Amino acid sequence: MIPSTYDLQILETEIEQTLYTLIDLELEENFQEMNSLFSKLLAKVQAAQLIDYKLDVLVDPQLFATETSILLRSLIEAKARPHKRQRLLTHRMVLKIWLRKNQRFMKEFLPQMF
Repeated sequence: MIPSTYDLQILETEIEQTLYTLIDLELEENFQEMNSLFSKLLAKVQAAQLIDYKLDVLVDPQLFATETSILLRSLIEAKARPHKRQRLLTHRMVLKIWLRKNQRFMKEFLPQMF
């Protein structure tokens, strides 16, 4: 079943809210909670049929709203890293790429960390 526009808007909101929560958890160095929250988010993205169980992106990221697009492109980039191929793709690896790609994180939160 293809998600409706409304479902995709809800997913976009969840991704954005999760991003802010993950940023707070990163600042607190609560990595276990970060992984748990991020894996739940990825399960929702998979349920929307945007990714499969191997975290392969099944759609064109450019067709989606900003945060969803950034997350999907981050998954693609994380999977494409050749030196990481032998290791399992971890949520933390994807999260690091996602945070780097997110302009709000780079402009608002990263400077506050130093």
